[in-house]
Amino acid sequence: MAENPFKTVSEVLAPTPFTAPATRALVEQYGTPSVLEYESQLTSRILELEHDILILKTCRNSNRPVNRLPAEVLSHVFLVLFWTMQAEVPEDQKVFWIHATHVCRHWRAVALGCAALWCDFAFDIRGALMRTILPRSKNLPISVSLKCDGATDTEALGEVLSHTTRLRHLNLSPRVHPQLSWQSSFYLRLLDRDANRKYNPLSYEFALQSMGPSAPLLQTLSVSYATLTDDECLPKHFLKDGAPALKYLKLKNFDLHWARIPFSPALTTLHLGQSVSAYPKFAEMLESFRGLPLLEDLTLFEMLPEDKYQPIPGMEPVTLSKLKYLTLWDWGPMIGNFLLGIRVPKTAFVDLTFTGLDQDADWTPQVDTCVESIRGLWRDDPSEWVKDSIESINFIAVEDSHLTIAFRFDDAPEPLTQEHCDMFKPHLSVHFPLSPASLGDPELAFLASFRQHFNLTTLSTLCFTGMSQLARHAVLVDTFAHLPTLEIIRFSKCDMRDFLWILDIDPACDGPSNSERTANPSVAEPSFPALNNLEIDGQHFKGKRIDTIIRVLKKRPKGHRISFLRIENCINIDEKDAEKINEALPDLDTFFWDKKVTKDEPPSELELLCNVMGEPEF
Repeated sequence: MAENPFKTVSEVLAPTPFTAPATRALVEQYGTPSVLEYESQLTSRILELEHDILILKTCRNSNRPVNRLPAEVLSHVFLVLFWTMQAEVPEDQKVFWIHATHVCRHWRAVALGCAALWCDFAFDIRGALMRTILPRSKNLPISVSLKCDGATDTEALGEVLSHTTRLRHLNLSPRVHPQLSWQSSFYLRLLDRDANRKYNPLSYEFALQSMGPSAPLLQTLSVSYATLTDDECLPKHFLKDGAPALKYLKLKNFDLHWARIPFSPALTTLHLGQSVSAYPKFAEMLESFRGLPLLEDLTLFEMLPEDKYQPIPGMEPVTLSKLKYLTLWDWGPMIGNFLLGIRVPKTAFVDLTFTGLDQDADWTPQVDTCVESIRGLWRDDPSEWVKDSIESINFIAVEDSHLTIAFRFDDAPEPLTQEHCDMFKPHLSVHFPLSPASLGDPELAFLASFRQHFNLTTLSTLCFTGMSQLARHAVLVDTFAHLPTLEIIRFSKCDMRDFLWILDIDPACDGPSNSERTANPSVAEPSFPALNNLEIDGQHFKGKRIDTIIRVLKKRPKGHRISFLRIENCINIDEKDAEKINEALPDLDTFFWDKKVTKDEPPSELELLCNVMGEPEF
């Protein structure tokens, strides 16, 4: 079979009826003019055709339904895209919304003409982009919320902040980089020339000095460093003419000169933390708080006055009548001293964290005074009733964290959250640091004083979460065992052996019959006389623990027996154990077991030997 000969260029590119005359003429001239002249003619013709194709593609693109939308509608679509990405995507991808402005000429023209799209510096933005988008915002209010590191262009940031009269929100916080090994850090710096700058802390001082004296639109101001920074402070005349609309103010981890803080009468949230310079005098702080009538959320982190409160002119207690949340971190005596100078509404939620001055510090002698200050805190007026009737107490202890005691009072307002196991946010949360054994147990001292100053007879719910040291025998017996209205006790991932031991050795449960108790009222009631609800979560049942629970609950006298028992997320309980509980405790109105069967590994020979020798049940 003969092969077809190769076609010549003129044969391959033979014009068709659709070929434009100018193109046809060039094709027909192939090989006749000089090479350079022909090349120039072809290049010119190609540019003409490419221009025509671009025009045609633009017409086709503009004819699409989405591009026939009014510019106002398409602008709104872009704004929704921007807001969605700011709210939902990771920090390093928030800037990706800008890719929408590169889709076509029409989209870009609409986006560049929408000033509202360029008013939020709220993504991982560098200096060149700051300078590019700032003029696009025209004269609209602007917001700045940046994660900063050593590579941030402070000059460009200063240019943005110099538009102070347009600032609506300003949030400068550190970008926290992952901790790298020495080897990883070395190779990173080889690959990234900016790594050295990125990992260095950034100073905001230059950028803040660029701000003008007044910020009439500013509603949010937040400036914080990752760790306490000695040589950083607010500029000397920072916002000296005020920020009358400022509602949220957070300053943390740098030198806070009290006189430079821009307190505004409109403030509803104030967070101040860890100043380097001398703390404000008590009278100066109270005077500042008197000028904040709308304050709802106050956090002071190691910022409390060092001088003692004295009821003298100029230091009368200030009533924060709108306050909803009070958070204090400091040494115990300083917290107790500060609480003497303020009053909060009965609906306020208070969160206290006690810290130590040093390893040898022991504030136990001042615990009673501090608790007394807490008791007098919830007053709208000094002559009014003091909050003291407790509804529930939750002891939370998680390994390697603070021990927490959370209290909820009887006059509870509407629940604000459902974070806690009693489904209500506590009115008072108290946190203790892990301290050396030589300093004793500050939580025990606090609880003993709390029992003296607050009314625990109304307590109805008691919860232990984690490895709480306050589920010990002495604490349970001395503080809670004979409270008349304690109906619910909950153990969640907390060893309940001491509680079972109290029920087992309770002489009132082994004494006279119910008829004898009725005839002789002097006969002692059993421990936890009103208890009718026991909830067990996250327990590790060993040995004969199930049998022990059955025995101690069964032996309680009539009128004091448990009517509700809940067992969840426990190890070494199965269907047979659940049936045994149901059969042995007929007085139970409700028994709930989540039917999760988790068993230990088979016991070792040593464990079997210990069981034979009579390992204690508790």
